[in-house]
Amino acid sequence: MKSERMTAGRPRASSRGTIEDAAAELFLEQSYGGTTIDEITQRAGVSRATFFNYFSSKSDLLWIDADHAIERLEECLGAGAPLLEAVATVAAEVGPERVPLAVTQADAMGTREELVASGLVRVARVTALIRTAMAAESGGDRRALSVNVRANAVAGAIVAAWGAWIVGGVGRRGLRDYLSDALALV
Repeated sequence: MKSERMTAGRPRASSRGTIEDAAAELFLEQSYGGTTIDEITQRAGVSRATFFNYFSSKSDLLWIDADHAIERLEECLGAGAPLLEAVATVAAEVGPERVPLAVTQADAMGTREELVASGLVRVARVTALIRTAMAAESGGDRRALSVNVRANAVAGAIVAAWGAWIVGGVGRRGLRDYLSDALALV
């Protein structure tokens, strides 16, 4: 009989979730700026190496769900889905329980400035995905002014819809509804 090698420690998904939970607790207790990666890893009971297996920086912890949605958008577009269909599909997958705590509790966590700084990278990534999809759908050049203007308008509508969804509170509608309303304006 072949013996199986047992590995010590938490399963990968458990470690990631534990890091996320530890960071959220610490950000609420002592603010984002007042929390170090070492404190997060200590609270989570993982090593720095484990932290960096999941996150490239502390600010990535603020964008877990948004980053996942961007990855899903990229997957949908890569599979050939039309742009607006891909956006609607991803929005439908985002449940109301996924409202980012770092945004809704930005004042308590002290995350407002970091959200703006690290959010710009995400907006740029979404805009690039949209620009590429629009150029592919229209047969145009992704560097053309018309494609860039339309891509930025759609990205702006997505960001505005996401923001309205977050501040919608307990009575918020689904993200897909906010996106539909915002995209109708561009």
